Amino acid sequence: MERADIASADGGEDLLMRLLILSIALILSGCFEPSTTLPYPLIISQEGLGAIHPKTPIDQIPTLMVGFEVEKLSAVSSVDEATIYQIKRGGTTLAQIVSDKSGKIVDSIHILSPLIKDTHNQTIHEPLKKKPFLCKGERCTDPSSPLILYTIDPKNRTILEITYQRL
Repeated sequence: MERADIASADGGEDLLMRLLILSIALILSGCFEPSTTLPYPLIISQEGLGAIHPKTPIDQIPTLMVGFEVEKLSAVSSVDEATIYQIKRGGTTLAQIVSDKSGKIVDSIHILSPLIKDTHNQTIHEPLKKKPFLCKGERCTDPSSPLILYTIDPKNRTILEITYQRL
């Protein structure tokens, strides 16, 4: 029985080269993903951000954010033992996750990118909808999600920041 050699078949070398180039292109496209897409949707809600919830141990953040770059930053001050993680994609910072003073569990999540939306499908740099939000100056909340705070420009209601803050 003869073994078929694809490289010696008519056009086989060309086919192998095309498959190799296509494979490399597909692999590299995942590694250098532009900062305009996410590997899966992230939504900030009353429950937290994706797999990150109010009582999530802060040291588990890197393992919970699969497909994202996670960078640990220094404590806010020498007295405060808070830990801060930055969640990034393609070099762009998407969010900051801050621990409580003990440095052990999530206390707040700050959304810094329009790629992350809330449960109303809103994000930063967009106008905040009038309902169901209650505003006092530049601070707004949704009564059904009191842990989510919105900082807006009061002149045009543009969302400047969305923050999850544990009570």
